[in-house]
Amino acid sequence: EHNKAIEINSRPDRLDPPKRLLRQAVGGGCFPGGVLLVGYQGQVVYEAAVGQAALLPSRRPMTIDTVFDLASLTKPMATATALMRLVETGGVRLDAPISAYLSAFNACGTASPTLRQLLSHCSGLPAWRPYYRDIDPSWPQAERRHAVYAAIHREPLNTPPGTVVQYSDAGFILLGELVEVLSGTAFDDFCHREVFAALQLTDLRFLNPSRPQPSGVSYASTEHCPWRRRILTGEVHDENAWVMGGVAGHAGLFGTGRQVWQFAQRLLDGLKGQAWLVSTATLRTFTTRQGLPEGSTWALGWDTPTPGRSSAGRYLAPTAIGHLGFTGTSLWIDPAQQVIVVLLTNRVHPSRQREGIRAFRPLVHDAVMQALGLG
Repeated sequence: EHNKAIEINSRPDRLDPPKRLLRQAVGGGCFPGGVLLVGYQGQVVYEAAVGQAALLPSRRPMTIDTVFDLASLTKPMATATALMRLVETGGVRLDAPISAYLSAFNACGTASPTLRQLLSHCSGLPAWRPYYRDIDPSWPQAERRHAVYAAIHREPLNTPPGTVVQYSDAGFILLGELVEVLSGTAFDDFCHREVFAALQLTDLRFLNPSRPQPSGVSYASTEHCPWRRRILTGEVHDENAWVMGGVAGHAGLFGTGRQVWQFAQRLLDGLKGQAWLVSTATLRTFTTRQGLPEGSTWALGWDTPTPGRSSAGRYLAPTAIGHLGFTGTSLWIDPAQQVIVVLLTNRVHPSRQREGIRAFRPLVHDAVMQALGLG
């Protein structure tokens, strides 16, 4: 099987169809630019950058080293992985209510969702709220973070925990707070030390303005933000994450396509029983579809393909795991077929009105799998 990856590397023209699709998507206005990276049998067999990292205020070409706002890839890569570490050390139990750890959370006196329900998006919390609108950006960062947490603590549940799937940023902001409370460490510091530095992937990072940041980095620009009144480059797109200092459980992570692939490949190695951040058993728990409630596609922090209408297309195995990001990012990992597909775009630049990526994602994944001889 390893020879198959070598054979594909020696015949890169086999992966021309996905690149053609990428170029067509840029030409058709689906997104200004993108990076596509394909891993197969433990090797990168394809890596391409097309289009522009920025259109405004001036054009900047996309390169394979462009750093992206990974948006909701933060949820599985940072938050769920941080929680794996805490579960492994006995710091938390998945089936304990969040109120056992965050005593301020009362959800207006209703039942408290468990960590498992929060991680699998059936907590009953709302999808999203504009918490940032009630917060003065001139407040100290700690005060702004506390204000967001306090607002979620007061949030009434829309449905009883465990009964309805509702993808929720609020739930993952709460899980970020949980990591801070239990570790006694800032969320970005914990993720850096316990996840990214431990995996030797220190260029996966949160851009906290109160910390020194690397210089000479080319970022993919995102939206001309109506609230901040500027094109966003090298600062988080999500407004709630921004008001929290660029660091939150639902958004804020930045990285390149190559770093996202390296993270995914190490995780894949961990599922095969090689040394990783946590035991294979804990990793399998988090990457297995929970069926909470019945019919849900969610694992813990990770999604799995929705039969017949997955963003990952038609050919990934049902046991594949993945996630999307609002800025135009996605990661899919297929342990059964040893395939990793990283697609990073700046589809919200300069406006979030571009919707073409929904149709594009399954097409490009299908083209990748067909090029690998797996479609």
